[in-house]
Amino acid sequence: MRCITKTTALALVPLVLGIHARTAENEPKEFTLSCDGTLTRTSDANKPMYMEVLQKISVVVNLNDQTVFFLGYVIPISDVDQVSIDFGGRQIVDYGFSISIRGYIDRESGRTDITTVTLDPTKPNDPNIATLRYDMICKATGDGK
Repeated sequence: MRCITKTTALALVPLVLGIHARTAENEPKEFTLSCDGTLTRTSDANKPMYMEVLQKISVVVNLNDQTVFFLGYVIPISDVDQVSIDFGGRQIVDYGFSISIRGYIDRESGRTDITTVTLDPTKPNDPNIATLRYDMICKATGDGK
């Protein structure tokens, strides 16, 4: 009986993998999300200053390049699967300041959380000068490629 179970399980592997492969092949490789939600600003001692309602924000996901485009920044995707897209990275901006961006997109619900942290190289004891947390619900627009 044990051999039959193993054989049956092995026989199902190509079927299951084939279903996942077809799903991935049919999925657009680049898509734009239109997002609504809130922005919470934090500064100094990581105390939330205030929350504000966001106007529409776009997030562009490019699975071919493994990047997310958000607020003018191109951020590498660190992990992508059927459930979520995780991304994050750090970029140098003006005057030696840098920005760290980390985010998560839930592919089913559209829930998207993105945090940006601006770092000041002249303040080694307190490099966190501004944190912005975007808490959004995003929907795909009709321009998937």
